[in-house]
Amino acid sequence: MVKLVDQIPRRTQIGVYGSAAFSNTMPNVGWVVIPIWLATQGVPDWLLGIVIGCRHIGPMLFAIHGGAIIDRLGARRVMILLATIGAVTPLIYPVTPFIWAIIILQLITGLVDALGWVGAQTLVSRVMKGDATYTGRMSFCTRLGLLIGPLLSGIAWDHLGPWGGFGLIGLWSAGILISVSLLPADIDQGYQDKIAKRIAGRSMKVLIPRVADYIVAFKLFAVSTIAFIMTMSLLRHLGGGIQASFYSVHLKDIGISATTIGILISVNGAVGLIGSLSAAPMQRFMRDHWLLVWLVIGSIAFVAITPLLNDNITWLVVASGARGWALAASLVFLITMIAFFAEPEMQGKAMGLRVTLNQMTWFAVPVIMGFISEIFGRELSFYIIGGASISLVLMLGLCARLTKVFSDDTRK
Repeated sequence: MVKLVDQIPRRTQIGVYGSAAFSNTMPNVGWVVIPIWLATQGVPDWLLGIVIGCRHIGPMLFAIHGGAIIDRLGARRVMILLATIGAVTPLIYPVTPFIWAIIILQLITGLVDALGWVGAQTLVSRVMKGDATYTGRMSFCTRLGLLIGPLLSGIAWDHLGPWGGFGLIGLWSAGILISVSLLPADIDQGYQDKIAKRIAGRSMKVLIPRVADYIVAFKLFAVSTIAFIMTMSLLRHLGGGIQASFYSVHLKDIGISATTIGILISVNGAVGLIGSLSAAPMQRFMRDHWLLVWLVIGSIAFVAITPLLNDNITWLVVASGARGWALAASLVFLITMIAFFAEPEMQGKAMGLRVTLNQMTWFAVPVIMGFISEIFGRELSFYIIGGASISLVLMLGLCARLTKVFSDDTRK
């Protein structure tokens, strides 16, 4: 495997890792800017949660179809279009005076960001063949982007205001465009040839959602191992729903600057670099699915305790770093397990299904948390969401053990 990947041109590897880094960290760059901007506009918690959640409706509904389009048209072609749209739309936010218009922008940018990440993951699976070492390098690059992006967005907000913050988001999407441009035009050719046998040429019909694609994708749940992986992927993002919505607002309210908030999120990425590279060595001590369970629990717990830490920057840094390590390592196991259990020509749909489930979480958590915050207070909403999330992960792990889902897993 190492020999095969070493034969891939350096330019191609840089393009794959760059597209993954920028596309995966696009939402994280917005975590500093968008919630704080909404709060400064006087948006109440319940409505703020809805606006943040709406960003994930498009991916929730169309990620599977997007994965199917990527399978048919190729990841490179689709990602170039998405990156172009993503570079322009953030610049519209500062001049948008109506909440309904902001929601529309959230719908567009959310879909563009999510499908870009589907394409990047598909490229990693196809080019790097799901090898944990090279998937770890990809995750390392995404964490490196997370280290730099939020910090820059916080600085841009504090010194240049909304235009600086949203302008940086646009530049980040331009990074996806540059990275994808490095990839050879025929990078998807082999996989497109397989799928071309099932469709009569290429036409605009491939852009129309097909019920069959959704049925095929959800049929992956018939495989118990895939069902576990997909459900764990969903649960993994429960903590992310907290961090994407009320984490920045809470910290800003207790007197922490946008730059410091950006630093905290960047620490998440910095320690995540270690998590990415430590994933493969951890396989010597425990099976992948159990590593995934405990890493997901950690990723949720370390963001749910944020109000307990008050404005103690030291402990906030520790918690953010621990969460970043757990998130990065768990991502490696998710992608390598999908690559192992899903057929190559189905990996676009598998990644699309994973993103669909993730987006269900990203939509639901901010909305639910917003209403809990209105009723019980913002601090208690962290504990309620966090406690419920950890309970669900433990239940899934217990279910997998009792039903022996991975008893036939023959991987070394």
